[in-house]
Amino acid sequence: MPVSPRVFAVIAGGGTAGHIIPGLAIAEQLIEQGRAPLSIAFVASQRPSDQRLLADSQHPRLLLNVDGLQRSISPRALWRTATALVKLVLASAQAGRQFRQWQPRVVVSVGGFASEPAVRAARALGIPVVVVSYDQHPGLATRRQARRAAAVAVAFADSKLPGATHTGAPVRAAVRRLSRSTASHDGARRQAAEMFGIDAARRVVVVMGGSLGSLVVNRAIEEWAIANANRADVAIVHLAGERYMDTEFALPSGSLLQYVRRAGHDNMADVWQLADITVCRAGASTVAELVSVGSAAIIIPWAQAADDHQRLNAAWLGDAGAALMVQEHELEHRFASELSRLVDDVALSERLAAASHALGALNRSSAIGAIIESVAR
Repeated sequence: MPVSPRVFAVIAGGGTAGHIIPGLAIAEQLIEQGRAPLSIAFVASQRPSDQRLLADSQHPRLLLNVDGLQRSISPRALWRTATALVKLVLASAQAGRQFRQWQPRVVVSVGGFASEPAVRAARALGIPVVVVSYDQHPGLATRRQARRAAAVAVAFADSKLPGATHTGAPVRAAVRRLSRSTASHDGARRQAAEMFGIDAARRVVVVMGGSLGSLVVNRAIEEWAIANANRADVAIVHLAGERYMDTEFALPSGSLLQYVRRAGHDNMADVWQLADITVCRAGASTVAELVSVGSAAIIIPWAQAADDHQRLNAAWLGDAGAALMVQEHELEHRFASELSRLVDDVALSERLAAASHALGALNRSSAIGAIIESVAR
């Protein structure tokens, strides 16, 4: 594990890719502003997804044995919550010991249960905390932490968090800098198409169901692909999720449609180079990247998301004319016709893409990094 005697900032959060990826995006902004990679540390969870995403970075890191609190009151859930509270106390003490060594000037919370020990330790040591919120409806940890934060950076202008500053959402540099309206994009698109083995001249539909994948999203696109197997003008790049890679699916023999199935793809800039149309969930990181790049989209919010936050994220896009929202209970009777409409109506997809790109203007800035620099002690 990389080590450093003194760091400038600790970025705290984890448990899912939806927390680590924004954290890495914030680290990139700080590096762009002159900070060394070794001066930016991470506090995350010991979950494999956190370890994998941080593995290739130079950032010092502390991985904590923490779990989220359960919303259910079943005996099993209550036991897990009690265990999580014990882990929280132990992890907070561990973070405090590490902070005394690192001596960070600021702690940045990107939310999730892995952020809580770091924020508690920061407050005990008098280290300023910056809370970064990129959901339309922030999670419980973010809402609680924002009350006493030195600064709160939010992705949505109408945020109800106290002291919120509208900065846009954190997005990885490769995606933030991606331009789809230049000659260089044509070459990058061809390279990305070759990587996936598809024809760059086709209408490319990118499908992704979040970091874990989604059975209902996978079934919807598989059914559409079979029904449209004779289309020689369409290619599908389907990021199905690791747990669905064993699912047997194949197009009929002699199909003209191109279909590529992958568990995922680490460099999302490759995927966004191709996405004429995107079919996706409405997680905060996905929405942030979508509007940063500007792609026409069908958004399928996860019905079980905490506090219905994915539907709120999707509604934000839909209300702005930047995407079509199809809820899970509507998939059977709406999805196929809406996707066919987007594929066939280029003018419609271009209008959605333009509106999406306009929403992402702040995401393409470095406003979050500037706020962090301003409050560091």
